[in-house]
Amino acid sequence: MWVAGTLGIFFTTLLRSIAIHIQQSSLSPNWFYTLDLFVRYGYLLWLLVYFFMSNLRIDQTSEKKDLPFDVIQSLVSWITLVALDFVVPGKGIPHDRFRWAVTVANLTIIIIAGLALGWFPDKELRNIRLAGNGCAIVSLVVVWLPFHDVIVLLLVALFELLLLIVLAIYVRRRWPTA
Repeated sequence: MWVAGTLGIFFTTLLRSIAIHIQQSSLSPNWFYTLDLFVRYGYLLWLLVYFFMSNLRIDQTSEKKDLPFDVIQSLVSWITLVALDFVVPGKGIPHDRFRWAVTVANLTIIIIAGLALGWFPDKELRNIRLAGNGCAIVSLVVVWLPFHDVIVLLLVALFELLLLIVLAIYVRRRWPTA
């Protein structure tokens, strides 16, 4: 139930945010702001797809750790939505402090993947969870490198792309087959 509710929040947030951001489009865009926005949407997409797949339970057995895991991953994801400035625009972490928003998003992925590794030892998903954790950790380090903001954001976008590829592999393995 927690995961389904969180998924509903993600869809609502996505639809509302897209409507707001489309109105901000311009023939002379602020490219840094646009890149930052794409990175933020990338993390939103990652969480949305992940929660969709989490809601498709392949095994019908319930473990004691399912409920605490669902509650924890939902709470940290809600915090991330606020930090990425999607829940109430202008009340999250502003675009000139993108490093903090990216940090919160990566910490959320680290918490989710780390708990899944420890609480649900599935040999088929172990390497995928390790890869996701690794990409998030590297991105967390990269975002605080003392480079120009554009370079940092481009590097973060690269690791976010790797996170999305890892997620695609996760989805492929978890997708229910006939």
